[in-house]
Amino acid sequence: MNTNQTPSPWQQIIDRLVGPPNETVLAARKGKPFWLRHRVFLVGMFTSLALLVAPEFVNQWNRVPDPATLQTLQVRILRTDLTEPHLLVELPDGQRQSMEWPVDIGLRGRFISHAWTDAQRESLPGCMATVQGAPLSLTFTKRFRIWSLDCPEKNISINFNTTSKGHAERLLPSLLIALCIFLPCGFFQALVFLREKRGRL
Repeated sequence: MNTNQTPSPWQQIIDRLVGPPNETVLAARKGKPFWLRHRVFLVGMFTSLALLVAPEFVNQWNRVPDPATLQTLQVRILRTDLTEPHLLVELPDGQRQSMEWPVDIGLRGRFISHAWTDAQRESLPGCMATVQGAPLSLTFTKRFRIWSLDCPEKNISINFNTTSKGHAERLLPSLLIALCIFLPCGFFQALVFLREKRGRL
């Protein structure tokens, strides 16, 4: 009686992609914990989570808020920067705080905001302004996002409708870009896992 079974089409595809099991390596790894048998896969997976999935999840979590929930603060603008944190301000109690316009969540110092013009940014230091904003959620450090700014002495007013519309329009493309990157990465990680499972890595 012939006990050899023809591999299924799915099994044949896996065999072509990752190769046959390496029995010598598998025997040497037998009995070892999962994290030792799949070290390459785990490093790649956690790297993808830290650099791609987590930032985009936080980005999507911090969507456009209800204007009624925003904090209104009177501040003196000490410094403005092209990338986040876009402003350093002094609060009425003398404390200093960094603030940023709505931009993608990521490592600080990367994203330019189009909420203001270069002329507005350069003229704001020293201005007594009213800002409306809210702390960001799920970030490693304290970050405060502003949605409106009003500086009467410089005749500068940036309202919620302008900043919220621009941010809302960026969220879907940002998610699609992340998915276009993550899906190939996920496929590659699956191949790495199967190769390690068969002793090919």
